Amino acid sequence: MRNSKMRMGTHRQGFIGALALVTAILATASVVHAQAPADAPKPNVVIVFVDDLGWKDLGCYGSSFYETPNIDQLAGQGAVFSRAYSSCNVCSPTRASLMTGKYPQRVGFTSWLNPRKPSGANSAATYIPVGETTIGEAFQQAGYRTGYIGKWHVGSEKIGMPKQHGFDWQMATAKHGLPASYFFPYKRKKPSAADVPDLEDGKQGDYLTDVLTSKGIGFIRETVKEGKKPFFLILGHYAVHTPIQAPKKLVEKYQAKKKRMYGATPLKMIPERFNRKVPARQQNPVYAGMMENLDTNVGKVIDALDELGLTKDTIIVFTSDNGGSCMPGSPEKRPTSNYPLRASKGWNYEGGIRIPTFITWPGKIPAMKTAEPVITMDLYPTLLELTGCRQLPKQTIDGRSLVPLIRGQKKTLSRSFLAWWYPHANVHGTQPCQAILQDGWKLVHYMKQNETELYRLEADEGERNDLAKKEPKKARELLETLNKWVKETGRNKR
Repeated sequence: MRNSKMRMGTHRQGFIGALALVTAILATASVVHAQAPADAPKPNVVIVFVDDLGWKDLGCYGSSFYETPNIDQLAGQGAVFSRAYSSCNVCSPTRASLMTGKYPQRVGFTSWLNPRKPSGANSAATYIPVGETTIGEAFQQAGYRTGYIGKWHVGSEKIGMPKQHGFDWQMATAKHGLPASYFFPYKRKKPSAADVPDLEDGKQGDYLTDVLTSKGIGFIRETVKEGKKPFFLILGHYAVHTPIQAPKKLVEKYQAKKKRMYGATPLKMIPERFNRKVPARQQNPVYAGMMENLDTNVGKVIDALDELGLTKDTIIVFTSDNGGSCMPGSPEKRPTSNYPLRASKGWNYEGGIRIPTFITWPGKIPAMKTAEPVITMDLYPTLLELTGCRQLPKQTIDGRSLVPLIRGQKKTLSRSFLAWWYPHANVHGTQPCQAILQDGWKLVHYMKQNETELYRLEADEGERNDLAKKEPKKARELLETLNKWVKETGRNKR
């Protein structure tokens, strides 16, 4: 079995080379039919669903401080979406969107679940409605053994956990959206909603991301041993969400790297709306340690698939639930930076909703990169089409299959627009806000203040040049479209 650590020194170089060859590959290679023939064995599916991972947190997306060679190499082997968006700027709505293929407010999710509140949430929903056909149910009905491990955050123990939504196996799904600790026993001194269940067999020093990966690989091995079904696994890492904790040796490594890279140069803070600030560079050693550990664990999954002879028979999706977290807190405690993108998790600027996303399937999906805007809910129909599974009758899906992009049949998805609705103030500093992206125009509207901002993303990816006053007609048109969409998708479900 190959050792992940042995690969680390070569992966970044391999990825750069892959990207350099994309044009040549697409020009000379025949188009690969990505969908499995009806009579062919169905491929396995692994979704690596990372929490709070920002758009620039990977080497292949531009980070120079974090080291992610395994993920970089994996991305270089598949379809990379440089303008992928989460369905919401916070976790629970995006997770509901992945599960259902719908805009989150259509199923009642407008913010994250809060187990401390009697209602369970800021949003109307506290779990995915039973009548929804989840991606787990779709694959279960297609003959897959389905598994979910890690962060869930779209239901509770009483109702709405993975086993009630099409997953044969579940593990370590806490009620809360973050773990009590990343170190064993993953609990607080007093019982808490953040305590991670099902992992009592550990020992002092065990690290949660390592353990979740090990258990997930165990699910794969068990399924293979049975020899009856393909598997569909969502590996829902709590990393890199708070609490920001990492193994000591990794923290020390990045403390030294920070000193080498920046010395005594002070960290620049960028002013944001509502008296907030965000860091202009990535430099948190603990967060960097979490990132390297995550990368090592992705390498473990790759190794396990190689060992079992499943690499060519497995689709891997890598994605995040929202943009990177940059506020609030002191400059040193803010986990990451999304710069040059604007703002942070919890906001509808690019830094709050742009995420890294890629899909690999060796021999079936060519190495490619596209700047076409895509969104979380697109993954549901994409995976159904790639695996040859059918959308179930009477199932409403807002997402679009990305297969035409992957096959090279289309350069765009011919979609009218993407939009976001967040009718809440939150701890990350923003106010109730909605946004729409159409034909390169991005409109951001603060509902409480009734203030509108307009940006041309091709020339202003950082959203610094507000054109609302220069282009009032365009701003009005987009706001009208946005308000109509909000009403149509379930504003009454707030």
